[in-house]
Amino acid sequence: MNNNSLLSLTSEILAEICENLSPKDLYTLTIVCKKLRHFLWATSGFTQQIWRKSRVLMYSQDSISPPTGMCEQQYIWLKELGNLCHVCRTQVDKSDKHLFWEFKRLCCKPCLSNKTTSFEDLLQKNIPERLLYCLPCVDIDNIDNPSKEIFEAFLVTLPGIRGQNPHYWTSDVYEAYREFNALNDNEREEWVKKKRAEVEELNRIISEIEDKRRTELITSLMSQIIFLGKYNNPDAVRACRELWELNRSLTSQVANLLLRC
Repeated sequence: MNNNSLLSLTSEILAEICENLSPKDLYTLTIVCKKLRHFLWATSGFTQQIWRKSRVLMYSQDSISPPTGMCEQQYIWLKELGNLCHVCRTQVDKSDKHLFWEFKRLCCKPCLSNKTTSFEDLLQKNIPERLLYCLPCVDIDNIDNPSKEIFEAFLVTLPGIRGQNPHYWTSDVYEAYREFNALNDNEREEWVKKKRAEVEELNRIISEIEDKRRTELITSLMSQIIFLGKYNNPDAVRACRELWELNRSLTSQVANLLLRC
């Protein structure tokens, strides 16, 4: 099928075809021509459904909806396909790739350091504390932990908790500060409530994403440990049960794996 015949299809038929393609293929289609790009980059419910069905079909375990304010295209790019720093646009390898749902950005460590500011520094710059409590942040200490690559699932900042060294995306803070200052007192109260609700919803989604990632990692580790345990390795069995204690909310699949020890 050539481009012309593809473009002659109705939106419904084209959508049905696209829903059965992988997200990577959909991204490829967006650079074929302007019409397909316009069709697939739309944020309408119709187009979002195409990307969602494609995502769930390709990544069967990923049934979580994107965070509030994030379209399916951005969600898929950040979670599955992205390999460019949001700031410097250079390609990042796995060891230097950091995905921050709180900031809705993927970036390298140097750019993270340059583009974020600590809670204490923002207070010293007269940013109101009440404003910072309704904006997303990450704990830099967890990110720099040398054990993160191995035990990443256990070291993530818990949603809603600022951690020991919270950092904020600087430009987002000042944009919010400008919005805040443009309001009167009554409007500010409503604005703060709205922002807090948005952060709570974002934290809920992050929690779901991290729980799934944590469970997947633990399942993988347990499978390897159980394999060793079959050869009467007592250390493997003990390690497996310790992992169970670390996360009591594991899926029934993981629980069944434990019973084999």
